[in-house]
Amino acid sequence: MRNPDGAGGYLVAWREFLVVWGGLQLERGRERLDAGRLAEAVGGVLSVRSSMASRSVTPSDRVIIDDVPWNIRSITNPDQRGVDLEMTVERGAAT
Repeated sequence: MRNPDGAGGYLVAWREFLVVWGGLQLERGRERLDAGRLAEAVGGVLSVRSSMASRSVTPSDRVIIDDVPWNIRSITNPDQRGVDLEMTVERGAAT
């Protein structure tokens, strides 16, 4: 969401538009170089029930898990039946 900043520019703000239950399967953490320092990125797969609202989520959105923002890297329909969606998510990495 873009809001005018009063100086001719815009501020970007996130807003909540969907709350669902899901299951997170963590993957092993991996180290990456961030501004000359090692930082750990943690990834996983978030599984949620498919619905009209959950299908509107895109990789440009973020998910909040236990008050921590995670970036969405990809979204798949694993069984091709539209029952569940799997989101590959990552925290501790650049957006």
